[in-house]
Amino acid sequence: MPRKYTLARILTTFLKWLFLIAICFLAFFLAKPFWNKWIIYPRIERELKQLSEQYRTPEAIIPLPSFQGALHAHTYWSHDSRGVLEEILPAAKEAKLNFVFFSDHKRHALDSFPRSIRGIHEGILFEPGTESNLLMISPLRETVLDWNKPQDTLIREVVENGGLVLYLHTEMDHDWSNPHYQGMEIYNIHTDLLDEKGILPFLLNSIVNGKKFKHWTYREIFDEQTDILALWDSLNHHRKIVGYGAPDVHNNQSIRARYLEDGTVEWVGSNAKTIGIVEPGWKEKLLLGEPDMAGWAFKWELDTYFHSFKYVQTHIFTDELSSRSIKEGLEKGRAFVSFENLLEAKGFQFFGLAKDGTLSGIMGDSISVADVAQIRAISPYPVDFELIKNGKLIDIAEKSYTFDYQITEHGNYRIVCRIRLNGKSVPWLYTNPIYLY
Repeated sequence: MPRKYTLARILTTFLKWLFLIAICFLAFFLAKPFWNKWIIYPRIERELKQLSEQYRTPEAIIPLPSFQGALHAHTYWSHDSRGVLEEILPAAKEAKLNFVFFSDHKRHALDSFPRSIRGIHEGILFEPGTESNLLMISPLRETVLDWNKPQDTLIREVVENGGLVLYLHTEMDHDWSNPHYQGMEIYNIHTDLLDEKGILPFLLNSIVNGKKFKHWTYREIFDEQTDILALWDSLNHHRKIVGYGAPDVHNNQSIRARYLEDGTVEWVGSNAKTIGIVEPGWKEKLLLGEPDMAGWAFKWELDTYFHSFKYVQTHIFTDELSSRSIKEGLEKGRAFVSFENLLEAKGFQFFGLAKDGTLSGIMGDSISVADVAQIRAISPYPVDFELIKNGKLIDIAEKSYTFDYQITEHGNYRIVCRIRLNGKSVPWLYTNPIYLY
């Protein structure tokens, strides 16, 4: 047989094996995304629909209004985001937020305020803040923060001048003994992403399911942050440390394109970095359409503002919708964290009752044991309640709208609400503690 025919046969065999390997590779990595699409995600939606249909309007016991929002979000002021009001505001409205406290990365060691997006826009409060050195600082006033100062000095000065200081990315080391910071993240989407085994499974799942089931592609990264929760409980043995949830949204894991003033097209990739600026060609004519409100003529996004805002929210009981009032309610610990893409948590309450049945305090309050006969939680849905005392699980009530516990001794008491989803018990809500002394 001529040599050229032998080589042709070897090449044909090689290509057949290469094709077979590629098919096996795709089948292996795409099996789970398509199983999610056809089986798992429809099942989850049916289960949540059945649970939501059992909604009951809770009796309003806590006399304060509650506001839900996002703490830790980024705008164009950060080096790794391009977010502007025109895309953040509609997302916040759709997610039913009342407030967004931003945490934009500092640009200089001398960090000036006010900046970025601020004020009330269409009923939603926006407050500028800064993220640096694992801190989120909201000064709530006109000022210049000097990041050259020792960190403990900076924290103390901000708090003494009426500002808010929170610890971010609490999977990392902090000065936990600092006496001035007011709170810490007990859940952060980015923190949860760190233990994933590569981006490919998440990316393929998003490609297959991203349009219809984008919320559930987000949920694929979820792991309960047990170590962080345990740390939070231990810190609360010594003084009040408020826990909150953080979307940490940048809207920067995407491919986008926009027309520039000179007619060229800027392509933007991960972390809001420019991939290139080109003259419009065949791919631009094929892919680009009319610019949206933010100016983007093409977008393929993994982490949208809406889906991050909807994923995790912090509810705060306070007097009014103002930056000062939201800060004060959070600082007092009158807050709970909800995974809002599971169920909307509006109406949930956790409080203490005196012997005569009157309200003696709510989450975040410090109350004498003599003034509290029982603590009670009320949910709009039948959930599994867990009562945590000083970091230990001490009582459970399954599939109930209310939870009551008779108080006999001091301690820090907080509630976890769980729902059953796809055969698993998953957390829906974490409260801050009631502190009984």
